[in-house]
Amino acid sequence: MQINSDYILIDDKKSFELSMFNLGNSECIAIDTESSGYYTYYPRVCLIQVTSNGKNYIFDPMSPINLSELGTIFKNPSILKIFHSAIDDIKALKRDFYFEFCNIADTMYSSKLIGHEHNSLEYLVEYYHNTKLSKTEQKSNWERRPLDRQQLKYAALDTAYLETIWAEIKKSLIRYNMLDEAMSEFERFTLDPYKKLEESKAIPWHKFPNILNYSPEVRRNIFDILSFREEKAKKANKAPFRIFNNETIEKIVKEGGSLEYLIGIFGKKDAEKLYHAIKHPSGSPLNKADIPKQDYDLDDEEKSLYKNLRKWREKVMKIRKMDHTMILSNKNLVTLIKSSPKNLDELRELSMMSEWKIRNYGPTLVKIIAKEPYEDTIRELPQVPQVI
Repeated sequence: MQINSDYILIDDKKSFELSMFNLGNSECIAIDTESSGYYTYYPRVCLIQVTSNGKNYIFDPMSPINLSELGTIFKNPSILKIFHSAIDDIKALKRDFYFEFCNIADTMYSSKLIGHEHNSLEYLVEYYHNTKLSKTEQKSNWERRPLDRQQLKYAALDTAYLETIWAEIKKSLIRYNMLDEAMSEFERFTLDPYKKLEESKAIPWHKFPNILNYSPEVRRNIFDILSFREEKAKKANKAPFRIFNNETIEKIVKEGGSLEYLIGIFGKKDAEKLYHAIKHPSGSPLNKADIPKQDYDLDDEEKSLYKNLRKWREKVMKIRKMDHTMILSNKNLVTLIKSSPKNLDELRELSMMSEWKIRNYGPTLVKIIAKEPYEDTIRELPQVPQVI
């Protein structure tokens, strides 16, 4: 099938109205977004790409058009909406525009279900179309206006292949009796409400993974440097690594953080603030035990239950040949322990699993929570063939 790489930029009322007429008569559309997260501290959707009937529409949310009617298309149950990594796009679109969704498909999740070796859009396009997508604009600044033709062509191609890829993957899902599982999970993606996270004052240690390689004294310096960077990033609305990256932090602590050295990097004003933070640590040296770890605050009995749930998950992973992200996350397991559901209806009330998972995993999970034998229910799980 010939894929159209041309696009229609929607940035005024006339083009928007015409696009709504065409999309409203579609049976299937493909959707993607481009956001500012690589450049800004607070991400925002900068483009919404929609492909239908071989036409690639690129909506510009930064232009003076009202996108609310697009939400009518997204929640229309008669129109199939195809995403690649639906959770990310739906979350962003709910956050910025309060859009609602129903009747979706996700090529990334589906490709994992049928056992593809890789799951990126680039891989799937090459697998199904024998075409390599360009990655030149992958880290493009989508907030910049005007966008150039190369950026817009790149954005259009992110949705241009999705309908044909989904058509092929759907055939495999039907062939191996997995379509119900996939569609059930897709429905859950649409029902997840967007929850605005409260701004945390804690330093995101995961952004500096080498912290444990340093002495307690240097760890405190790194903590204060990270705090300085985080606050500056928030005020400037820039991604923290764009204020200065981890390599710069490592150079600072290696050089001892002299004022002269800092001025050479940051200029006098910021250098003096950073120098003061380094020379006047905010607390005592940080031992390894002081570095926050993922702690679910479980007592001994709950820890034992958590261990049993992880054992169950490992068995399911082996039977179904899946990684844990396709089954239940550690956070999900902790929610089960804290909620202690006694039946499938109570499990449904937690709103963290698709109906397919409730039917197929639920009976076992209820037994584990009740500390009852569960091996018989594991053996009843559907086998997932590696078809790719």
